[in-house]
Amino acid sequence: MKALFWGLLLALVASALALLGATVGGNVVFLVPPYRIDLSLFLFLLLAAAAAVSIYWLAWALIRIDDFPTRVALYRKRRAEVGSQRALRDALRTLLEGRFARAERAARAAQVAPENAGLAALLGARAAHRLQQPVRRDAWLDQADADPALATATLVSGAEMWSESRDNERALAAVEHLQAAGGRHIHAMRIALNLNVQAQRWDEVLKTVRLLENRTALHPVLAAKYKLLAIRERLIVRRHDAAALETAWQKIPGGDRRTPELALQGARLLNLAGRGRAAANALEAALESQWDPRLVDEYARAQALPVRERIERAEKWLQAHPNDPALLRCLGLLCAREQLWGKARSYLQDSLRGDPHPATLLAMARLAETLGEEPEAARQYREAALGFARLAADDLPSAGGNSLRDGPREMSL
Repeated sequence: MKALFWGLLLALVASALALLGATVGGNVVFLVPPYRIDLSLFLFLLLAAAAAVSIYWLAWALIRIDDFPTRVALYRKRRAEVGSQRALRDALRTLLEGRFARAERAARAAQVAPENAGLAALLGARAAHRLQQPVRRDAWLDQADADPALATATLVSGAEMWSESRDNERALAAVEHLQAAGGRHIHAMRIALNLNVQAQRWDEVLKTVRLLENRTALHPVLAAKYKLLAIRERLIVRRHDAAALETAWQKIPGGDRRTPELALQGARLLNLAGRGRAAANALEAALESQWDPRLVDEYARAQALPVRERIERAEKWLQAHPNDPALLRCLGLLCAREQLWGKARSYLQDSLRGDPHPATLLAMARLAETLGEEPEAARQYREAALGFARLAADDLPSAGGNSLRDGPREMSL
């Protein structure tokens, strides 16, 4: 259809030119002695137009020929860019697929284009890191560092990979350099949190956890675990100095001190350091906030005087938590310490009826031994030993084996 249209158009133009030529008069004479050239005006115009078109096309051809090397270079550059983009996509895809060796090869191919070289180097560093090749990984990172536009990405990637390979000094230096530029990079703060835990920088751990909590960038459960770990380790460092330990405990925010896990750890350390009153106060505050049988068991071990005040407080708790086996066991132990043998036996028997825990059986055995009831004490000792053996057997399949650690420990009268 298009060819027919152009054919008709050319026919019309030719007809119009023929009619115009027949009607236009006049001659054009060229005198080149001894020659004379006579042309009609119409033919002259046609030849002039043809000459102009010929000169135009000749000039265009010469320009194209002169520009040919540049066009070839541009074509090759464009083809290299297309290949680099394809290789960069392959590197990213294979890295996400877990095919790290292929991802590293694709990243190397993507570096053909200078604008993709830095990003390809970061992908290559990730792949080499997963392949456990630290030398190649660091070489890739050095290449990526040459691109100023990727400075932040290089620092974050390097810090994360160095953290995973336990190269804490380099990782911390990268994080500090990143944060020195101003602002708070959330992912970098998460990396810094793990680094500080590995380096046992507990003050920095607490500071970072609070910053992440303020930005809701850390799950509350995970934040509580990190805080418990950091505070516990700070207390353990001071466990041989009772005054410093108690001072450190008092500096902990009240809300944190009342969490059961931290109150349990702090009370144990305070009790071992001879600060039984501080241990008892810590447990009482935590129990008033949240009831936890583990805290009650530790309360029975706190070497705080007078014991009768603790018995009265425990009896008040019993009104709110009747028939609680741990609380009844605690009351039995406290009464035995005050030589209230009848009340001690009554509380321990009530505890056994609620839960025949081996710790209660052991307390009953020691009470019977103290009262001179040797056969009964021997029987209770056997039952307690069998109970602890069953608990140990049940605890073996559990991950980490923390049930005995966090449960009632051996209790003395």
